[in-house]
Amino acid sequence: MAQIQATAQVMDDGMNSTASEIPAFLGLTQQQSSLLVALYNETDPEFAQKLPTAMPIAAQQLSQEYEKRNSVAKKLERANVKYVDECTLFETVQQEAVQALSETDMDIDKAAKGLDLDEKNKDCSVHDLLLGSLLYGGLRREPSGPEDRASLSPVASPNFAGAKRLLERAFEKGYTMAAVQIGSLYTQEEKLASGKNLPGQDPKKLALEWYTKAANKCNPMACHKLGFFYENGIGCKQDIKRAIEYYEQAYEQGYPDSAHNLAIIYQGNSGATVNIKDLEKSISYFERAKQWGYAPSSNALGRLYLLMSKDSKVAADAGNPGNDPEEYVITGMELMENAANSGDPDAMLMLGLIFGSKEYGLYDMAKAQNYMELALIRGELEAYNYLVRILRAKMAAKVALEKENADTFEKLSQSDKEKLIRQLAKEAATSTSTATATSESGKHKKCGNSGCQKVEEEENSFKHCGQCQRVAYCSRECQKEHWKSGHKTVCSSTSNGGQ
Repeated sequence: MAQIQATAQVMDDGMNSTASEIPAFLGLTQQQSSLLVALYNETDPEFAQKLPTAMPIAAQQLSQEYEKRNSVAKKLERANVKYVDECTLFETVQQEAVQALSETDMDIDKAAKGLDLDEKNKDCSVHDLLLGSLLYGGLRREPSGPEDRASLSPVASPNFAGAKRLLERAFEKGYTMAAVQIGSLYTQEEKLASGKNLPGQDPKKLALEWYTKAANKCNPMACHKLGFFYENGIGCKQDIKRAIEYYEQAYEQGYPDSAHNLAIIYQGNSGATVNIKDLEKSISYFERAKQWGYAPSSNALGRLYLLMSKDSKVAADAGNPGNDPEEYVITGMELMENAANSGDPDAMLMLGLIFGSKEYGLYDMAKAQNYMELALIRGELEAYNYLVRILRAKMAAKVALEKENADTFEKLSQSDKEKLIRQLAKEAATSTSTATATSESGKHKKCGNSGCQKVEEEENSFKHCGQCQRVAYCSRECQKEHWKSGHKTVCSSTSNGGQ
């Protein structure tokens, strides 16, 4: 949460959101978003006010950082300089196209002024062909309605045929990335429109055809895509042997995704790959991809080490790369934490689960919450349910502490206080019942409204919430204010046992 709170610090401290005003964010429903804010209102009221804006901003920042680390240019760093230069040219032309359209108020003809794209001009540069293709091919037809996703496909462009022809001419001049781009256009058609813009044709097969043309010129990106197509039977019959061949070609030029996919294949976890299972080879590919900065490989390797800590047969099949189960756990956690620090959402989710359980003896609720928050803002919606449980456990721990004798608690050392809080939260996290806030003898309660600091002068003088009986208030006004600021959502969900 520290990373999210750092983002929140730049925002207006006066911003406030009631449950009814909270918009949906991070792909959650409005109900889920409201519940999350309400739970933070109970556990971290100051941050709760900034949550609906802070989390999306953090998500955008982390996404941009991850994309930068995993850009095509980064993946081609070890490839033949020809393909590095081709990628650089394509990225440069993309920026030029955006700038030209911006400066001409999206007037394509004005943006393309000065480009000699005539078919008869054999001296037309690859640069101009690419720029023309991007400018004219970027136009989309008007959608027939809000559900018309097919209109978003590049193949739906009224200029698609002409734009494609410009790319073909660039490929004929030796620019292999043009064939990759054509293949990608057909791949997008399949993804967005399921071939609706190409009646009688199969965009998957067309994509395969163009990737093959680029792969025949040794383009590593095309080789990787072909490996993926053959591995999964996309536009062709599944052929693991051919998939490995194409992945190997890309791997030889340092393409990290191919190293990762080869490692997955040699894990032998599917019916198509079980006969070629080789964990030692799998680990070597994971290691290489990790060295090349590919976070998913670090995560997958970490999970494999954790598996070896529990299964000696798996460790033996892998060549016993460690000395004992404890070493496997340490290595596995380091690898997964490296992956999480590099922005891998699955690693964040898994670390949240590990730190939130007793499985490896690493229980740490603060770390579990932090990783679940990071996983959620990186798009792992599964993290939402776990985060809700953690926040509810913290609430229950807080209530349990309020039931303890305050004087006794204050006499504890700081480490013992923290230990008690962790233990109570741990018990609450695994408990099926919700802690209640009924008064105990000698306990003077604090008003449940986070904006009020009043404490009971006489035992049991504050009135409890009539529904959950968990929170007490000094006045009707404070109860109303707390209800509006989020207790309504928490109280209802706690009483109903739902999420």
